[in-house]
Amino acid sequence: MTNVLTLAFVGAVPIGVAFVLLAGLRWSAARAMGVGWLLAGGIGLSYWRMEPDWLVASAVYGALQAVDIILIVFGAILLMNYLEGSGAIATIRWYFGRIEEDRRVQLLLIGLGFMTVIEGAAGFGTPGALAAPLFIGLGFPPLAAAVFGLFFNAPNPPFGAAGTPVIGGTGAVIEPALSGSMGVAEFLSMVSAWSGVVTGVTYVFWGLLGVLFLTYWFDDADGGRSLGDAVRSTLPIAPFAILLGTVTGGTQLLIAWFIGPALPDIAAGFVVLAVGLLLANNDVLVPEREWEFPDDSTWNDAWLGGLELDEISRDRPKKEMSVLLAWTPYLLVAVALLLTRWPDLSVAGTDVLAWIQSFSLSIESILGTELGYTLQYLYLPGTMPFVPIAVLTGFLHRMDADEMGAAWRRSVEQVASAALTLVIAVSMTQVMIQSQTNAAGLLGMMEALSRALAMGAGGLLPVVSPWVGAIGSFMTGSNTSSNILFSVLQYDAAEAVGLSRTIVVSLQNVGGGLGNMVSVLNVAAICGVVGITGREGDLLRKAVVPMAIFALFAGLFGMLLTYVLVPGLF
Repeated sequence: MTNVLTLAFVGAVPIGVAFVLLAGLRWSAARAMGVGWLLAGGIGLSYWRMEPDWLVASAVYGALQAVDIILIVFGAILLMNYLEGSGAIATIRWYFGRIEEDRRVQLLLIGLGFMTVIEGAAGFGTPGALAAPLFIGLGFPPLAAAVFGLFFNAPNPPFGAAGTPVIGGTGAVIEPALSGSMGVAEFLSMVSAWSGVVTGVTYVFWGLLGVLFLTYWFDDADGGRSLGDAVRSTLPIAPFAILLGTVTGGTQLLIAWFIGPALPDIAAGFVVLAVGLLLANNDVLVPEREWEFPDDSTWNDAWLGGLELDEISRDRPKKEMSVLLAWTPYLLVAVALLLTRWPDLSVAGTDVLAWIQSFSLSIESILGTELGYTLQYLYLPGTMPFVPIAVLTGFLHRMDADEMGAAWRRSVEQVASAALTLVIAVSMTQVMIQSQTNAAGLLGMMEALSRALAMGAGGLLPVVSPWVGAIGSFMTGSNTSSNILFSVLQYDAAEAVGLSRTIVVSLQNVGGGLGNMVSVLNVAAICGVVGITGREGDLLRKAVVPMAIFALFAGLFGMLLTYVLVPGLF
């Protein structure tokens, strides 16, 4: 029998080469994953001696699984483009600019509220891309806008784009690992719940930590600021920050636990916005003394990201519609997801959830194998409710035909490259998973990697799991892609060492979110949006600090859950 470590080394080649091409040579994700796919197929045929028809069926099965994710991403981006085209996003930006001038309050309302709603509705880097220009419009230095566009996009990606990382990421690959021990839907519900526990508790202190970094990094452009000064500037806003963090995390946890992964971010974002705006408008828990950046004439080159002051747009967007009307599409999405995901909701004696899931298209056998595929087209958030509400938005916001057509064209263009990457990545992962069926009598590639991870981490696996998830999103820029690559690996590793598979896969999901803060793709994208391309190093040096704090906390909290609080969990 071939040594497990040897199998793991060979099995790691497709992922390892793809990561080197992505991060080292800066290839596009589609090209890098394409090379990984070719290597997985070649190794599967030669080393594992997979039957050609089984390998092709596995690849096709993975490509079909990617269709679910692509439909969700398309629907989310389509709605976002309708809102951009109609002026709704401009109205939302205008509104934030007139609420409160204390930079700490602005940071918390946008980071905990606005960005969480956008992550829940769109995901895939959209929150940072929208929030960073908003921060600049409010008067934040470009570097600060980019840093906090990444910082607050860490505890919410595990439920991004209506739960895509759980539903379309882990859900796309986990069935073979479960081996009938539990249904996929039931396991994903548990992953949603325990991911919500970890991120919900994190949110309690995340806003306060953000304010601490704001006042430490951006109070003195000459670098004369001390940690003690930052703490003194943070303490007055602490009650406000902790309350909003608790509201965000508590709402996210409750929705994730009782309803599922599709709604936690949208619900949490709206609730914290309502609470935060109510408090800010009535000066409740808001310090009397406002905190402000130093005069922009003193900002150094790093803060400006190489820009000149006259290159930074400070014009507040014009109000083009009422604030309520601007937010209405997101409110409709939240209501629709709530009604269609509520486990026990019945209408006229009919179980709503079961009725929606009954609408499906199926392929019973792919290329004559035991692999099959089912598309529950009304249950996917992309097709219901994102696309219908996007179309409705066009009429609600009185968009003309050209504006609506432009929204569709932009969405197709934006999704096309991501779709190719997702098809290749999921297909490659399925080839690696299904290589367990082979003529060589070997462990499958993913199972060998899992056993090697289990051997290396042992009982400390919960500490390691968030870092594995973070590595996945660091390279791919996506919580969903990280879950596709590593959910099965983490599940099998937990099973091998006798630890909770649910907790470990949940930590993988959480790790995939925190890795977004330092993702090569996300950092480059947000620098491009802000206009400070070439200053990615300045941004990374700051973002890596909260990322490490989050990863350490998640790992230690995972150990507490695994060994003390819920030691017997599946």
